[in-house]
Order: sequence, then structure tokens, then C-alpha cells
Amino acid sequence: MIKRLAIALGVLSLASSSFATTLFVTSNGLVAPNANYGCPAGSADCLASMDFQLASPAVATGTISTNSAGTLATISLDVASATFSPVPGPGSNDVFTSVHYSGTVSVFSTSSVISQTLPGTGTVTGFLNGTPFTTSSSVLNLTCALAGSSGQCGVAFGPSGFTAGSQNWLHTFNVLVAPEPAVFGLALLGFAALALRRRR
Repeated sequence: MIKRLAIALGVLSLASSSFATTLFVTSNGLVAPNANYGCPAGSADCLASMDFQLASPAVATGTISTNSAGTLATISLDVASATFSPVPGPGSNDVFTSVHYSGTVSVFSTSSVISQTLPGTGTVTGFLNGTPFTTSSSVLNLTCALAGSSGQCGVAFGPSGFTAGSQNWLHTFNVLVAPEPAVFGLALLGFAALALRRRR
């Protein structure tokens, strides 16, 4: 009975490897000041007219998932706090807290790469300097490079549509990811069961 259960789990895990993938953020978040900034709302060139720039790295949590066909990715990311300092100098910081980023984008995906194929839109909610906000946002450049049980993903929210306070914002994530722990454990169990059966 145990042998049959192990074999069934092995077959299930092998079959599920071709279905939806869920990647969990394990570290990093908003890290690059030159890819995280704010500019006056409506600016034609946000980078050239930036008023704020990321002051220090902000850790992210969340998931990036693909559907069973590998054609859509769902992004759900959270940042507890991110501080942006005025550029070029003195003034008050802008502080984001309890920020949630969500979006669904078209992708091309394999076991080693997820790559956005069309511009997408999403939603960003949270607090800016203690004031709640909810805004639509463009979602750009989702790219994940995967190798075995880990990988790295990047994705940007804004600046188009991402308006909070009097600024348009670009928040660019660079995160390390790993597969869903339960699925990865099930896959290991399945492979072990198949190996045991082969030895017998």
C-alpha cells in the first residue's frame, strides 16, 4: 500500500511539473536608486525630472505565478516600508508603508525563463506619508531566470498611471525567488519513490 501511494505521488509530481508555477520571493525587493524614483505627475520624461529617489533598499515579500498554459503571470508583491529622499537635496522624505502591488501580464514561459510579452496594467495600494492611496499602474519588464530550485525576477510598476501624492512613481523590483515549498517537497518525494521502485 505504501509503495503504491509513493508511486502515485511520484506520478502526480511529475505530471504537475508541466502545470502552473508559483514562485515565492525569498529576498531583496526595491534595491536600485536609479530604477526607483518619483517625478512631478504628468512629466513627459520622469527620469529627467525626478524629485525623489529610493534612499535605501526595501525588502519585498509575495509571489509570482504562471497559469497552466504558461501564458499569463500573476504578480502579488508587498513592501512594508520604502523611503524616498528628495533630489537633489534638502527637503522631507516621502515614505511608502504597507504597499501592495498586483497585476496580471501576458508572458512566454519555460522551466528556465518567464518573460513578459505585452505591456500590462496593475494596481498599487498603500500609504504615502500616512495617507492611503489606490492607483492603477503600468506593469513592465517582468523577467525571471530560473535554475533548479531558485531564480531571480525583475518587474517594474509605473511610472505611467502610478500616481500617489503629486508624483508619478517608478518602483522596480529585483528579487530572488524559489518554488512553492510544498510542491518542491512533493516533487522530491515523487522522484525518491520512483528511484526506489526502479532499484527494486
